Amino acid sequence: MERNVGTMRSRLGQHPILTGMVLGFSWGVVIRLWMRYISTDPEFSWSGTGYIVGAATLVGTLLGVAVYRRSLARGNWWRLNGLSVLTLGMAAGAVMIPTVLVGGLAIGRRRWPTWLRVSLLVLAFGVQVLFFAGANGDFPRGRFATGMAVYAVMLGLETWAASIPFLPSRSAVPAAGTPTPLAADASA
Repeated sequence: MERNVGTMRSRLGQHPILTGMVLGFSWGVVIRLWMRYISTDPEFSWSGTGYIVGAATLVGTLLGVAVYRRSLARGNWWRLNGLSVLTLGMAAGAVMIPTVLVGGLAIGRRRWPTWLRVSLLVLAFGVQVLFFAGANGDFPRGRFATGMAVYAVMLGLETWAASIPFLPSRSAVPAAGTPTPLAADASA
């Protein structure tokens, strides 16, 4: 059984565009189910569902293209695919965009000082805590807690995906131990 899992992982790694599309679609379906779960009026439209699942699939596909282009180590145009994440910030999704972008920056810039990256992550996710601090609404406590736990996982996954455009370029990776301008400023 483990041999099959390893083979599947290796095949997914060989096809980042397809992997991105499947993961984007899956994220879109789960986030739409989450929206139905947390809604006080669980009716929703097929056009809204189509937009959410379609946009998430498109974003996943374009981030898969970015991973593929990054692996070729040719230029930095692949970073522009990260702009696709903004399509998930329409309507109620707008509350996630500051966290996704700042958190993605903190995760993707691996050569930045740890204190700066941790500070950015605290800031990014602190925005969500402040936003939802008084948002218990009409839900029973258990349902609200479950909804927020699923939201935290989905937001974390979107933030991780949004870090792809901020990763170091394969063509411009300096030798190990080479200080970056930010690291040099921090030590001065």
